[in-house]
Amino acid sequence: SMALAAVMTQTLLPKVGGGVVPAAELLFVSYGARQHIRKNALQHLHQEITITRKHGSFTLEESLAGLVKHGLIDRQDALARAAHVEELEQLLAP
Repeated sequence: SMALAAVMTQTLLPKVGGGVVPAAELLFVSYGARQHIRKNALQHLHQEITITRKHGSFTLEESLAGLVKHGLIDRQDALARAAHVEELEQLLAP
């Protein structure tokens, strides 16, 4: 955990009109994230993303919401890929 500065994950989704587009999640690793990694409490890393947002971290759901709002991916594809569906639905609410 001490060697990590950031962790980025990416998934490819079908793009409206053809092709694929990436959706990503970025966690800038803080002291709290290191502790969760050491304890293998990875379920808490999503919360760490929100804590380190001011450093540039963002959730997969934020990325998916942006892609939907820009018309790049279908809402149903985004909901199918979201780990936190309720969060995505809130981000997509009018």
